[in-house]
Amino acid sequence: MASTEGWFLAGNTQNEEFNKGLKTLIEEMIIHRKFYSPVNPNFLSYLFFHIDSDDWKKQFPKIFSIRPPLPTHRIHYIYNKNVLDWRENIPLGYRILQVDSSLDETSLEIPEDIYEWIESSMEDQKKRGFGCCLVRGKSVVVWVNSDCASGDECEIGIITTETERLKGFGALTVAAAIDQCLSMGYSQIGWHCENHNYGSRGVAEKVGFVKERDYIHYICMFDEAEHLVERGMRSFYDKEYEKAIADFEDALTKGKVPIWMYILAARAYATMSEIEKVLQNFREAQRQGWQNWKPVLQSSEIQQLSDERKILDFLRDLSEITLSK
Repeated sequence: MASTEGWFLAGNTQNEEFNKGLKTLIEEMIIHRKFYSPVNPNFLSYLFFHIDSDDWKKQFPKIFSIRPPLPTHRIHYIYNKNVLDWRENIPLGYRILQVDSSLDETSLEIPEDIYEWIESSMEDQKKRGFGCCLVRGKSVVVWVNSDCASGDECEIGIITTETERLKGFGALTVAAAIDQCLSMGYSQIGWHCENHNYGSRGVAEKVGFVKERDYIHYICMFDEAEHLVERGMRSFYDKEYEKAIADFEDALTKGKVPIWMYILAARAYATMSEIEKVLQNFREAQRQGWQNWKPVLQSSEIQQLSDERKILDFLRDLSEITLSK
């Protein structure tokens, strides 16, 4: 079963005919690049799914024989009460717009990272009138929309363009979206994020969400390089830095990797005091256009190297960043 929130694997785990068919479908997607998604074109590069019982894990080696899925530890939040007065805190020069049929998105400048996130669902969002965005001049800074809704329950998602993070804009826009949800008759509003996504968690808790539960999803990337990076990321957040680096290095030999991999690789090498490797990965991230340096340079792994002269020289090159110990 598939939805805009991912796939769901449930029922009889011993149905060999079904399991064999699913194995064939997955192999077609991975080997022959024949992607299948009945509901969301964004799900054309990976499977993101939930299982209804641990018995399914015993079938993973058969069904996912090419590429074993990776566990994704996630948190589900439920809105409790709005603790942020967004109307009184909209900065001068900014405005919040509702995403509905009256919105002319062609008049807005939408950053690439936000556009990639909303492109496939834009028309549906406007039709439902469910969502809002924070705009400075013509430039979109934050976008909040509904991931799904049923009855009086809904789930919302958020993206803040990379260059405008850590300024409180996300929480401000989410607070406005919450009021919009409530005015539309929704009484339960949910929020999902990965447990290591401290930025997302911070926004949710700042606005007034409380943790409802921890849970596990699974992900299987069709591209081998992306799958290795995903596995390396999990090792990094489990503080298994050598395993993370091994996967990152292997991924580089398989194909294109996301820019954030270089940031995690640098932080992993920092725990081993491998200064040249740290700088090598930082420079590659910088070359590819990474801009959100402040939280990276203030991370605990990099902070322990902040007295190293080569690191200090690199920081001078980033003149817009002030690293405070």
